[in-house]
Amino acid sequence: MKKKATMRSSGDNSRKGNSLLWGLLILVLKVFGIAFLVQGFILQLATGILYYGLLHYTIGAILGILAWHLHKRKCMACK
Repeated sequence: MKKKATMRSSGDNSRKGNSLLWGLLILVLKVFGIAFLVQGFILQLATGILYYGLLHYTIGAILGILAWHLHKRKCMACK
């Protein structure tokens, strides 16, 4: 039984590279989102005033929501 030679198109490679870049962007957004949330919590504990950590909480939440939205959009594109 002979195996047939298959030609891969350059579209497959670019799609994989594109998927890798989206995955990397999502990972970076998640890490920065968690880092900002933790930093806001630490600022709040260090000062005892919620307002000092509120900006970091907000930025962290926005980055987390953006990462989640991109992840869901990426999963929908795979189907």
